[in-house]
Amino acid sequence: MMAPSIGSRLANNKNNNLLDNRSCFQHHAVVSGKEVAGAPTSKYANPFLRQRKNFNTNTSTSTCLLASTTSSLSSTSASIDDTSWEANQMQQTRNNQLQISRVQPRIDAPNLFDIPSNLSPTYGHLPFLLQAAIVLISALMVERRSLSRLLGILLTSTAPFSYLLSQIAQRPFTQRLFNASIIRQLVAFILRTTLLSTLATLTIQERFFPPSRVTTSYLATRGELPSTLSKYSMVLPAVVPPLLPFINNGDVGKGNGGMAVTTTTSSWNNDDEPQSPPPLVPIGVHSIQYTQSPTPTTTANSSNNNNKYDGIYLHHGFGASSLSWLPILPTLVDRLGNGKARGIAHDAPGFGFTDRPDGDVYEGLQQYGTENNVGIGVALLKESLMDVDSTSSDVGGSGGGKGGSSGSETEEVKSIAIIGHSMGCKAALLMALHCHFHKQMQLRPNLVVLVAPALEGVSLPSNNGNGNKKKLSTSRRTRDVVAKGWLSKVLHRVWVTWRKLFLDYPFQYGLRRLVCGTKDFWRKGLALAWGDPRRLSDSDVLRFQWPSIGSGWERGLITFTRSRLASASPSHPALDDGQLLREVSKLENTKVVIVYGSNDKVVRIEGDVARRLKKEFPTIRFVRMEGLGHDPFEEDVPGFITELEKAIEN
Repeated sequence: MMAPSIGSRLANNKNNNLLDNRSCFQHHAVVSGKEVAGAPTSKYANPFLRQRKNFNTNTSTSTCLLASTTSSLSSTSASIDDTSWEANQMQQTRNNQLQISRVQPRIDAPNLFDIPSNLSPTYGHLPFLLQAAIVLISALMVERRSLSRLLGILLTSTAPFSYLLSQIAQRPFTQRLFNASIIRQLVAFILRTTLLSTLATLTIQERFFPPSRVTTSYLATRGELPSTLSKYSMVLPAVVPPLLPFINNGDVGKGNGGMAVTTTTSSWNNDDEPQSPPPLVPIGVHSIQYTQSPTPTTTANSSNNNNKYDGIYLHHGFGASSLSWLPILPTLVDRLGNGKARGIAHDAPGFGFTDRPDGDVYEGLQQYGTENNVGIGVALLKESLMDVDSTSSDVGGSGGGKGGSSGSETEEVKSIAIIGHSMGCKAALLMALHCHFHKQMQLRPNLVVLVAPALEGVSLPSNNGNGNKKKLSTSRRTRDVVAKGWLSKVLHRVWVTWRKLFLDYPFQYGLRRLVCGTKDFWRKGLALAWGDPRRLSDSDVLRFQWPSIGSGWERGLITFTRSRLASASPSHPALDDGQLLREVSKLENTKVVIVYGSNDKVVRIEGDVARRLKKEFPTIRFVRMEGLGHDPFEEDVPGFITELEKAIEN
């Protein structure tokens, strides 16, 4: 009586039982040449392809099949619903990922995780015996004597420099200490031995004790992203068209509904017409996102705040990442949000855990430009605010208009605040202009905050825009030639190969040694940027150290620098940063605030620069934070938010 039911049961669940066997196999991922167990990602391991390779025996498979059969026999239902099974499998996979996660939250920073114990951001130390062997072998190789003498040295257990010592011993005592030739030989021997042993140590350390290098997808799959607010997703950057025709046409205050109109007053020449935006290329982006919770406290704060913002976007500075905003993001959104606000910060291409595109392909450097960075921010902000609207409509039971002009007419305009730090201030200004000119986006930049702005023509020396324009035009024509002629392509490949061998690779190695050579690099560097080094905590150092385990961060940083040096950003060839600030300060219903520390040693605004800017931009509010340095929002979170609220309310 039981045999038919068993056969029928096994036949109906054949595929499910085979798929259930996935949990019986251990997945592996390769990290820095070593196997790390427990990374169920298709990029590093395919469980269906690794079954025969890693588990040739049938013992574990038979055990899994027996367990699956026993579970099937004990079930009382006649069939299994496919939808519920898939949901259960997804939940089980997520639980497994959480169980294998090795990250631990910090006590002093609840939103920040420690770097997993199986990953090292620095080079490993060589054992003492290995170091001694390297020095001894280097000394033997430096001794330029015959093979018989070297063998004699080894047999008699004498030092490699015994010949020099014997020469010294044969001379009078007064000549032993002051003989120039002998001293030169000793110094040369020591220097050569030191150089050879150092090269050997670096080579062995690079080969057998390197720092860990992992991709962001690997960390995301294992649930080991650096913070509780971290998110990794593929993003298609929004198109950021040229804004220069708007500005030259005098339409900054009112906009043109998103239509770029080139008039006779434009600075574009007839021979050099505006370039089209770079092609849209999806890119994997790491960001931190925080959603304001409508608690009684946040509701009270929002009701008392006359400036309620639906979204707050933050751009980080050079050498940093979105993790710089991690300490302040939740509090900032709760204090300035409207009760359901979203706060977002992403890693710019070339920094943090965002993907690093190949800069040697056609238009590759464009992906590291400021416009593409702004396009990523606009895409993330629109997606985030749309999620808030959809959630609100689902809760309230009201459906939004779809398609056509009626949907855009009924859609509420979102009030946003844009904050930039140091290098990110230019991205903040461009994002404000882009949102202002393109009314169909329904994003109104009501607040722009520039923290320690590193802007040309503002806090830094002005760069000649016309020179940039000529340089950019030459660069563009060069790319056009490279894209067409076969001979030009060959020459371009030769140039790329030469540049990588003699420029990129040496610089990458130097950066890796500089940043990952010691554990104190970031602490010493941040101590110079902080106004008071005593405020620097271990969590501050960890936020900057996290990206150093990312795969290819050196290449990304060098490619970003190349894009800046080549003026690869096409949309604003003749637009100075000072002019950007001037145009943003003229926008209607937009407050501009500049915050700086009195002890900033990186971008010094204190003194003559501050007085000049206050005179040149009378509508901009300036906030001076006493005793703080280049990162006041990290050094004093409560004080920064308090001073910012005062500046907004005045």
